[in-house]
Amino acid sequence: MNRIRVIVVDDEPLARSGLIKLCSTDPELELVGECSAGRAAVAAIEQVEPDLVLLDIQMPEMDGFEVLHAVGADSMPHVIFVTAYDQFAVRAFEVHALDYLLKPFDDERFFDAIGRAKQAIREADPGSLKARIVELLTEAGLEDAEQAERKGRTGASGKRQDDFLSRIAVREPGRTVLVSVDEIDWIEAANYCAKLHTPSRIHVIRESLKALETQLDPVRFFRVSRSAIVNLDRIQEIQPFARGSQMLVLKDGTRVTMSRNRREALEQMLGQAL
Repeated sequence: MNRIRVIVVDDEPLARSGLIKLCSTDPELELVGECSAGRAAVAAIEQVEPDLVLLDIQMPEMDGFEVLHAVGADSMPHVIFVTAYDQFAVRAFEVHALDYLLKPFDDERFFDAIGRAKQAIREADPGSLKARIVELLTEAGLEDAEQAERKGRTGASGKRQDDFLSRIAVREPGRTVLVSVDEIDWIEAANYCAKLHTPSRIHVIRESLKALETQLDPVRFFRVSRSAIVNLDRIQEIQPFARGSQMLVLKDGTRVTMSRNRREALEQMLGQAL
C-alpha cells in the first residue's frame, strides 16, 4: 500500500516540529514538505501534489484560508486544519465537516484526525471534499469567480441576489471580524490588498479589487477606476474633474476620482447623462 504523502504548514517552529515528529511515528505517512508561510505552502502543494496537508490557519501575510483560495478547491488535497481557538474557523469547520486540530491538542486527538484522513483519502471522493472547501471559502468571503461559475452561476448579470457577498471576513490577530457589505462606503486598492472603508474604521484584506468586483452586487457597487469601487448609495455629488474624469463626493465628504472611461457605464447605471 502506498504511503500517504504529507506537507506540514505552520509558521511557529515548535508547532511545526511537533507535527512533523507525530507524523514520523506513523509508518503510513511520508513527509514530503514543510512550510513556514502561506505563499511557500501554495508553491509546495502545486509542485509536490501531496495527499494530505496539515494547514495552520493563523499565519501572517497569507493565512490558511488564503492558501486554500490560492490553490483552489479543484487542486487542494485532503486537509486537516490546525488552529488556535477561533470561533469563526471552528464553527465553519464543523458545519462543513472538515477536520481540524485545536491547539493545544494531544497525541490521541492528532491520530484520530489522521485516521479519518486516511479513510477519506483511500475512499477517494474528491468531489465531496471540493464542495465542502468551496462552501468554506464562500462563507469566509474568499470564493473566486471561476469557482462560482463552476457551481452553476452565470456572472454578474445572471446572478441571484443571494449569490453576492453579504459580508466579508477580515482576519485579524486572534480573531476574524465579519464586515457587512452594507457598512462599506468604498473599497480602495492597496498593492496586493484592499481597504474596506466603513464609517467606523478601515479594514484591510488580502484580496484584489478584480476578485471583489465579481463577488459584490453590481447594482450597488461600481468599479470607478483601477483602484476604487464605490457603494453607489454613498454618492452625494458628481463633479467634473481633470481631463474628462469625474470626482465623486461621498456622503461623509470623501472624494474619489472616477476614470473618464467609466463615465458612460455609470451613466447607464444611473439612467441619465452626467
